[in-house]
Amino acid sequence: MPRKLGALALVLAVAATAHAQTDKTARPAAAPVAPTLPAEGKKFVAGWIGQWTSNDATFTSGGQKMQGRLRMACESVSSGWGALCRETADMQGMPPSASTFLMGWDVGTGEAHMFEIADTAEVHDHSGKWIDDRSVSLVRQGRTADGKDEKDDCTATWPSARELKLDCTGTQAGATVWTFSTTMRK
Repeated sequence: MPRKLGALALVLAVAATAHAQTDKTARPAAAPVAPTLPAEGKKFVAGWIGQWTSNDATFTSGGQKMQGRLRMACESVSSGWGALCRETADMQGMPPSASTFLMGWDVGTGEAHMFEIADTAEVHDHSGKWIDDRSVSLVRQGRTADGKDEKDDCTATWPSARELKLDCTGTQAGATVWTFSTTMRK
């Protein structure tokens, strides 16, 4: 008799398993939890959103100081995980130029990213961290269009929600080869 009970238990277990596998009312597995952008990432991305204008842009290179103006329009993308910015620049002594920037926050590294594509032969990925409650340091190490090693170091500072200050320096072999600064306003 005990052997019959063991066999019956096995048959019932197999039947229950088969029924559970074919039961259409069985609950599906829980959906994975969506990732969330941390506060420092939200602050970085949101800081770029809006229509920006600057009439005080200054670019210095090779002993020449060129002044001009910028216009930049930034919109939220990827459900708030990024900002897509389109910029036009009109600098004295240079042809008009256009750039596109994609700003985002890498949750894995805890770093800000500013990916830049410009019609001046620049494709750069700057990255970095908050250096205080209003400023982010964004650095890119790479090669120029003519193959020279260069470090670009930009600091984006938000003195207020309607003001964005950019200060950038390009160095080659430790020597400054260019600087750029501007204050943009909404």
